[in-house]
Amino acid sequence: YTFWNFIPKNMFEQFRRVANFYFLIIFLVQLIIDTPTSPITSGLPLFFVIIVTAIKQGYEDWLRHKADNAVNQCPVHVVQHGKVVRKQSRKLMVGDVVFMKEDETFPCDLILLSSSRDDGMCYVTTASLDGESSHK
Repeated sequence: YTFWNFIPKNMFEQFRRVANFYFLIIFLVQLIIDTPTSPITSGLPLFFVIIVTAIKQGYEDWLRHKADNAVNQCPVHVVQHGKVVRKQSRKLMVGDVVFMKEDETFPCDLILLSSSRDDGMCYVTTASLDGESSHK
């Protein structure tokens, strides 16, 4: 999301849910056709759910944005012209060769080219991606 397209994208995602779309149709039918119940009885709960969900998702996205910015400031060691150079992870480009040490955190997708272990294995913890702290 960006600041300008949050509301349209959020509304699209919310009305893809069958329950929200159903209550929107009921609300619209009650607005168009004279029904014994007021459109407020279906519209008010729908709009309350939509607004609370949008606020919750906006807050979660803001927290994720802050966490991403913090991780993107992390220094990494990149091999350039035979020298190991330190730069911020947000400045990594496709094709950069990153030199990682044991127990270092890295904020991006990398392809393992070589491991210093005798058996050639590399164990990675993906807790920041999927919440699991087991080694893979």
